Amino acid sequence: MKTYFIDEQQQLPLVIEPDGDKSAEGLKEYIRKNHKELLDKMYKHGAILFRGFDISSPKVFEEISVLIDPNLKNDYLGTSPRDKVAGTDYVFSASELPGFYPIPQHCEMSYMKNKPIKLFFYCNVEPEYGGETPICNFRKVYNELDSEVKREFEKRGLKLIRNYSAPGKRSKFNLWELKSWPDIFHTTDKEEVEKQFRKYEVDFAWKENGDLRLTHTNDAVVEHPITREKVWFNHTQVFNIDAASIEYEFIHQRQKRLKTFMMKWFLNVATKLKKRGTSPEEQSMNMLFADGTEIPNKYIRNIEETIWKNMVIFPWKKNDLLAIDNLGTSHGRLPYEGKRQIMVCWSEE
Repeated sequence: MKTYFIDEQQQLPLVIEPDGDKSAEGLKEYIRKNHKELLDKMYKHGAILFRGFDISSPKVFEEISVLIDPNLKNDYLGTSPRDKVAGTDYVFSASELPGFYPIPQHCEMSYMKNKPIKLFFYCNVEPEYGGETPICNFRKVYNELDSEVKREFEKRGLKLIRNYSAPGKRSKFNLWELKSWPDIFHTTDKEEVEKQFRKYEVDFAWKENGDLRLTHTNDAVVEHPITREKVWFNHTQVFNIDAASIEYEFIHQRQKRLKTFMMKWFLNVATKLKKRGTSPEEQSMNMLFADGTEIPNKYIRNIEETIWKNMVIFPWKKNDLLAIDNLGTSHGRLPYEGKRQIMVCWSEE
C-alpha cells in the first residue's frame, strides 16, 4: 500500500492507496492483517482516508467499517436529519440539511453519554461544487486556544439546549429551527422517545404546546482515552447563536462567491434580530455556560479562528472511505451545489 498525508503540516489525514490490488476484498484482507497498526495510526494522526479502492456500494462500505470496528450502532440522538440507507444495518445519509447550510466542525454527539468512538464516511457520489468534509485535530485546537477561553470553559462547563417543535408546527422561514421531534426521532410515541432519553441520560421537558426541549450539561474539555491529551470536545462552535454568522465569514473567505457574501450578511443581521426577539433558552439551538449565562462573542470568534487555522479541506473522490477517531478529530461540511451523496456509520464502546 502507498501512504502519504493530504496535509503534511497537520499530518492529517493519513491516506492509504492501493499499489496493486484495488478490490474491496484486497482492502479487507489488508485491514485484517494490519488491524492494530491501523488503529494506532488512526489514534496518532486522527483520521485515515482509504482512497482508490473499489468500494462499490453502501453495503461494501459497511462491511469494511465493521472490520475496522465491529461495534457499529444505529441509535441516533444527534441533531442533523439523517435517513437510513436501504440494504444496510448501520449506514445513514450523512445529513439531509440543505446544501447551502454549513455544518461547523464538531466531534459527533460530543454531548451524549454514549458518544461514537469512530466515524466512517463514504463518498457514493462526488459533490459537483463544494461539499467537502473538512477535518481538524481538536487536540491541537485545545492547545492553541486563547488561555482565557480555555480557563473559562474548563471552569464553567457547558449547557446545550435544543428546542424541537411539535408535529406540524415547524416554520419554513426559521433557518435555525430543527425538525419536529417526530421527524428527528422517527416516532410519534412520546413514551418511546422518553425511553431513549432515560437510556442516554438526556434531560427533557415537554412544553404545553407540544414542543420538546432537550438539555445536556457537559464539560467543555476531555482527556483522550488513548493519547491522554486534552481535547476540545464540545459543540459550542455549532450551536451557539453567534456561531453560524462567524462560520460563514470564513466560508466566504474560502469560496468568495456572491451567494456566500449574501449569506454572511444575512446571518449577521438575522442573528442580531433573533437574539433580540428570543431569550437564550428559547432559541432553537444554543450553547451557554453551564450556569445559564451567555458565552461572549469574542470567545466564539477565537474558537472559530483556531479551528479554521488548523482545518484540513480536501475534495471527495468517488469510493473514498474516511475513518475518523471521533474522540480527538472533528469533521464538518462546507456548502455545496448540485449532486452529492456522502454516507456515514459509527461505532461505540
